[in-house]
Amino acid sequence: MSADPVAALLPHLRLLVALGEVEHVTIAAAMLGVPQPTVSRTVRRLEQQIGAPLLEPDGRGVRLTPAARTLVPYAQRALDVLTDGLAAVETEGQRARTTVRIAFQTSLGEQLVPELIRTVRADDPTVRFVLSQGARSSCLDSLLEREADIALVSRLDPPPDGVRVVPLFEQELVLLVPEGHPAALAGGAAVVDLASEPLVTLKTGYGLRGSVDELFAEAGVLPSIAFEGEDLHTLTGLVAAGLGVAVAPRTTATPAGCVQVPLADARASRDIGAAVLPAPSSEVVVRVLDALRSLTGPGQADAGVDPGP
Repeated sequence: MSADPVAALLPHLRLLVALGEVEHVTIAAAMLGVPQPTVSRTVRRLEQQIGAPLLEPDGRGVRLTPAARTLVPYAQRALDVLTDGLAAVETEGQRARTTVRIAFQTSLGEQLVPELIRTVRADDPTVRFVLSQGARSSCLDSLLEREADIALVSRLDPPPDGVRVVPLFEQELVLLVPEGHPAALAGGAAVVDLASEPLVTLKTGYGLRGSVDELFAEAGVLPSIAFEGEDLHTLTGLVAAGLGVAVAPRTTATPAGCVQVPLADARASRDIGAAVLPAPSSEVVVRVLDALRSLTGPGQADAGVDPGP
C-alpha cells in the first residue's frame, strides 16, 4: 500500500464512483470524457497504491471486487461532502455580496437605522444587515478594522484619518432640564451659564460627549459632571429625576419629565455622517449610502422622517 493512499485516491474519486455505477471500463471512461486506456492505467495504478484489486474479470467484462464495493460508497460520500462544501461557499459568497455591516452610535438606533433598513428592503428584500452599536470611537474602530462597511457617527467634520465621509445632516443640540428648572422658565440658556449646574453626560469616547466637551471649551468653562452614562435614555431619566441637566440632540418628542431648552451658542449642533473606507465601496453599500442621503436630505424632517435622537 502507498505511504499516503488517501492522497493517491483523492484525484480519482469520480472514477471510482463511475466504475461503481456501471462496472464497465469503457462506459466509465465515456462518462468521464477520458480515453479508455487512461482509465485502465489509472485503475492499475490505484490497485498498486491501495494494495488491493478493484476490478476482476467477469466473462467478457469486469466487475468490482469486494474491496472496491467497500470503497465506492466512501468515495461517493466524499464527493457529496465536497459538493455541499462548494455550495456553502457559493451561498456565503452571495450573502457577502448582499450584506452590509453597519456600526452606529446608540443615539441613532431608534429611528434612523430602522428606517434605513425598511427603505432598502422595500426596494430589495435580499439585502442583509449586520448591526453593531456603541460609542463613536468603537464604531470608527470597527470600520478601520474592516469589521463594518459603514460607520454612522457624529463629528466627522473634519474627516478622521483613514476614512471617507458622506455628510448626512446637522443635528441641533439643546439643554435638557427637568420641568420647573429656571432655564425652562426663561426659555433659553447658554453654555457659559452652566458652569455651576450638575451635568449628566455620556462617557468619554461617545460622540455626544465629544460635542459637549467642545461646547464647554468654546465657552471657556469647565463642566461640573455629576453622572456619566452610556445611552441617552439614562441621561433623560437622570434629568427627569432632577439630578442634573444634559446637553442632548433635539428630538421631536420631548422625554417625559424634561424640557428642551434652546442653547444660544452658535456651535450648539453636531454633524452626523456615514464614514466608509477610502477604497471603492461594493454595489450594495453604495445603495445603502444613497438611501441614507435620501432619508436625511433637505425636507425630510418636514416629511416626517426624524434623523434620530
